[in-house]
Amino acid sequence: MREAIIDPNGVSTEWRYLLLGALEAPSAPRVCATADLASLVRKFRPSATPLTVRTVIEGLVQARALTKVSRGVYLNRRCRPAAELNEAAQHIRQGAVISLETVLGECGFLNNPPVIVTAVVPQLRNYVPNVGQLKTSGGQVFRFNALPERFFPSTSEDRTLMLQSGRFCPVAKPEVAVLHWLRLALSPRSRMLRLPQDVDFSVLDIELLRQLAWRWDLARPLDELMKHVEVTGDIQEPSPPPSPKTHSDGAEMKSPNRKRSSEAKRRLLARRALSS
Repeated sequence: MREAIIDPNGVSTEWRYLLLGALEAPSAPRVCATADLASLVRKFRPSATPLTVRTVIEGLVQARALTKVSRGVYLNRRCRPAAELNEAAQHIRQGAVISLETVLGECGFLNNPPVIVTAVVPQLRNYVPNVGQLKTSGGQVFRFNALPERFFPSTSEDRTLMLQSGRFCPVAKPEVAVLHWLRLALSPRSRMLRLPQDVDFSVLDIELLRQLAWRWDLARPLDELMKHVEVTGDIQEPSPPPSPKTHSDGAEMKSPNRKRSSEAKRRLLARRALSS
């Protein structure tokens, strides 16, 4: 048994070790609000004042047992596996589901995903959620976009169909994330740009993708997108077909854009061959 330590005020500090142990327990919250931490501190130190609670929380952050995300929201780094930043999204915006670039970069659909956390939140009938990019007081960056309620699971069957299993927070399946992006890009109220052309549909469940596209009236835009990607390959920006140039001997010379398109298509086919 660990020997109790007495602080300068003559009070045993054994309760601090018990507190750390409680943060490692299977029942410990992975994302903690200040109120959760205050209750935990007072479980082992009933006489703790608000100042003591604040001092303990600051000490846990300095010891890297907690990571501050925003005011009143902390990741529990003592739990196993340690809590990740994605898990804080639903504590910052109610109903948030991790989606878009975060999901599509993780699965390999995107080539160059951003380092920020991207999520979507439901737009309720009488409530307009706070969206846009948010840099928290802890220095992390989140971006939230709003979508109609029908793009979120409302039943257990929907959750199985639309969300990834085994995650510690709601995370959309890649097929759902693609359709979230497509819907936002089509909305005149959204600043979301259309999907890039250097994407890899081979990593997706196409049957599920088409099933959900039909459900959300996105079947035609999805078909147009897939055909566009198939034709253009890995080109970053669309450009009109260039006029062929001719050498002085009359031989046709390929333009730089056409050469880049051919190289891009070869890279895309190589990626698909490796993943098959």
